[in-house]
Amino acid sequence: MPSCPSGHHSTATDFCDICGLRLQALTVPPIASGQRRPEPPRPVPAQRGGPCPECGTFRAGRFCEECGYDFASRSGSHQRRMSDPGSAPTGVRWRAIVAADPAYYQYMADQGMLDSDRIDFPTGQRQRRVTLEGDRVHIGRGSRSRGFFPEIDLGGPGGDPAISHIHAILLARPGGTWSLLDPGSTNGTTINGTANPITHNVEVPLNDSDRIYVGAWTAILLQKG
Repeated sequence: MPSCPSGHHSTATDFCDICGLRLQALTVPPIASGQRRPEPPRPVPAQRGGPCPECGTFRAGRFCEECGYDFASRSGSHQRRMSDPGSAPTGVRWRAIVAADPAYYQYMADQGMLDSDRIDFPTGQRQRRVTLEGDRVHIGRGSRSRGFFPEIDLGGPGGDPAISHIHAILLARPGGTWSLLDPGSTNGTTINGTANPITHNVEVPLNDSDRIYVGAWTAILLQKG
């Protein structure tokens, strides 16, 4: 049965009838005449490390999927970092301008990644300006039950339906610069209109005026100064 990339249970077989994204088809290789179809392999769990020291969730990557704890630097959870003003880069200020981009939405529709008949572009949505502070800025979908509130929250009513819980992370680097990391989002993250998403768990240096594209329509413009 086709699977929705956002994890929804869809009754349709082409596009998700909840979020409108193209469903991922599960292909079955053909069987030669006279051969028996082999038993499907049992799913192998992803390699996971020990539990997060903040919330107990087992590790699946550099950052905890629940609270954003950084296993590499062993720095505290998302909520604890927010109250740590000493971690902010000094001297250079950056901001992120978050907007719904109609050109990116149309590109996703033209590529067959979403069904424009089921998922509408959010007309009238205003730009948001978010100052980049602290040692990292999360881009994702907030969850009150999990106590997770990303600095750039793209969820909620009218939010982008193709955003993962922790979709991407902006990381402060020495010298007042920033880099981007996708810890394993379902639908990927691209920069400056390139077709190929950035590699999961690999930091990508960012420059002034770079554009980050995530979800079904979201564009994030970085500005320095």
